[in-house]
Amino acid sequence: MSIRGKTFADWARLFVKLILISVLAVSSSFILLTLANYVDSVKKLTFYFRINDSTLVNRELLNLSYFYDLSGEWRVLWLADKYLFVDAPFYEADDFYLIGDWEKAKDRLKDKLDDPRSYSYGHAKFRQAQIQYKAGKIKETLGLALPDVAGDFEKALRNCLDSGVPYNRCFDRVWDYDLITDKKAAEEAMKNPKPQIKYILGPPKVKDGDIPLVPPGDKPGGIEKGQFPGSPEPRKRP
Repeated sequence: MSIRGKTFADWARLFVKLILISVLAVSSSFILLTLANYVDSVKKLTFYFRINDSTLVNRELLNLSYFYDLSGEWRVLWLADKYLFVDAPFYEADDFYLIGDWEKAKDRLKDKLDDPRSYSYGHAKFRQAQIQYKAGKIKETLGLALPDVAGDFEKALRNCLDSGVPYNRCFDRVWDYDLITDKKAAEEAMKNPKPQIKYILGPPKVKDGDIPLVPPGDKPGGIEKGQFPGSPEPRKRP
């Protein structure tokens, strides 16, 4: 049919199709941009955990909360829970660990101890035992608390090995377990844990206009979060 032969109804249908295509294109672009921002926020959060910056961790957690609320507004929360926010409980637990709230860190993980991502549970227990030791409860700590922590570290190591990741990804769990089962080394860690510096070769690239990330070498410690017992003393958020 020629252009001249098109009726008003034909033109109306064509116009509606063009509108629908435009709406679909804009919606798709917005969704893709939102997902890209979400992925960027997760990458930043992971980096901030590694450099133990509780303030920036809190900022990115608030950003992730925005994406979570947005999923609810879009009526796709079930999809987001299944694919995007499966690590959320572990982020929250690591955040509590970072600011020194050992009990809340444990509480977030107590029902997920078969998951390889729950290794901070044993670390939080160790920190609590460390407090008891420094308070003078030496016999109770060495006789009861440390063997309990050793059991958690053994479970974390087995979870990691059973998850199928390369062995070198589980090395920190091996190191944790070896240290805690050596009474002399464990007691030394109780008295005066010294950070084991892990160098990070440069910060992630950031886009123009974004807040620049400080290289780990310029931060106090610059070590990987959860590297027992090398995590620095917890810092409260301002």
